Amino acid sequence: MESVAEIIAALGGPTAFGVICGFTRNPGARGSDMRQRGSIPVGYWPRIVEAAQAKGLAIDNDVLVQAHLIRERAERSAAPAVTEAA
Repeated sequence: MESVAEIIAALGGPTAFGVICGFTRNPGARGSDMRQRGSIPVGYWPRIVEAAQAKGLAIDNDVLVQAHLIRERAERSAAPAVTEAA
């Protein structure tokens, strides 16, 4: 799994993912928000890793870090270059 979207899909989609994260109100919307942002706040990672292990999925903290690094690299390469004024 290389992206946050793939992690969310592997765990059952946005609604199931939102439930895993502990959301009782609108879990699907919260899961969709994280998928759209391409970012999962670190505070939810322990729940995600636990749920993944229970499902036999190879998602751990290293996978989560890599998914976020990929996003960060993509954002950096898409950002316009900053030049210093003389």
